[in-house]
Amino acid sequence: MALAPTSNQFLTAGLQDSSVDSGLHNFIPEIWGASVKDYMEKALVYGNLAADLSAMVAGGGDLIHLPQHDELVASDLYSGDAAALPGSAADGIVFNDTTTAGGEYQISVSESNYAAFAISDIANSQSSYDIMNIYTKKLGYALAKKIDYYISKKLFTSLTHSDDANSQADGALMQQTIDFTAAGTYNIDTTGVAKMIQAIYENDSSLEDWTLVLAPATYSSLFKNGDFAKYDGVGASFGGEVPLISGYAGKLGGVNVVVSNNFVYVAAGGSSYTQGTAPVFNATTGETGEGDQLAGYLVHKDCINIAYAARMKARVQSDYHLESLSTRFVADSVWGCTLVGNTGTNKRLFALKDA
Repeated sequence: MALAPTSNQFLTAGLQDSSVDSGLHNFIPEIWGASVKDYMEKALVYGNLAADLSAMVAGGGDLIHLPQHDELVASDLYSGDAAALPGSAADGIVFNDTTTAGGEYQISVSESNYAAFAISDIANSQSSYDIMNIYTKKLGYALAKKIDYYISKKLFTSLTHSDDANSQADGALMQQTIDFTAAGTYNIDTTGVAKMIQAIYENDSSLEDWTLVLAPATYSSLFKNGDFAKYDGVGASFGGEVPLISGYAGKLGGVNVVVSNNFVYVAAGGSSYTQGTAPVFNATTGETGEGDQLAGYLVHKDCINIAYAARMKARVQSDYHLESLSTRFVADSVWGCTLVGNTGTNKRLFALKDA
């Protein structure tokens, strides 16, 4: 609804102070929507590691099918004798049907989250641009935290044994672990880094394809270890020209590093999911009680796939509520996510645990 002109200034849709009847109903959605989306993208940790497949549902639809391609193997065509050509292409070349034999992954774009608030007497309080910055950050962070929670939980449930919050279910990617820290601790040692690099190359991939997501205690342990701390001081490199550790988000052994304080896990002896900075899990078959330290994850760039519904990555809507003399705002997002990879020749995710 349009409001009557006021002598007090307020922020209009053109991002300029005005006393004309521009109307608060025009002042929010287009501008705030872009700002909320921008801040949501900046606040995401796990979400920013995901491949965005939103273009596949840009024209509508809520289910994406991703074929599980089997590994292709090249075969001899002429057996070293180009003169001995096969009678026909059909006789000489065998086509493998990888689209059906390998199965498929699915992304169901059905997750939905929202954040909402109301500002009373906005025409009087909206005297600067600061309020927009404050509340777009709050809305963006609220949406990002829900998305990160979902992805973090998905990583945990896929890697743990005997999930005590899910009827003792085993994860589909269990046993994909790397002994990364010293026994019973989150302290990284050189042996753990060596095992990580070995696992990457044994998986027929390169260091640049992966990202380390570390718990705060795991990352900070580097500065207690002289083997690593000296590289941070002198800027020496390990496996390239990039410093081994470079600030909050750098590289370790040539692998990108991010730090998260929002790991989802089941606490030792617990029976429900919690979110925190000291994650634990069950690393071996038959184990219960979450007795192993979960130092973090090693995530391939193709592992996490996400898709947002058309025009619903961060939609902002508003109205004026006359009864409370306030303007109400709602930001919502509709999306879906899946993990890609297996326990064979296409590993895309590892749990980093204590030795």
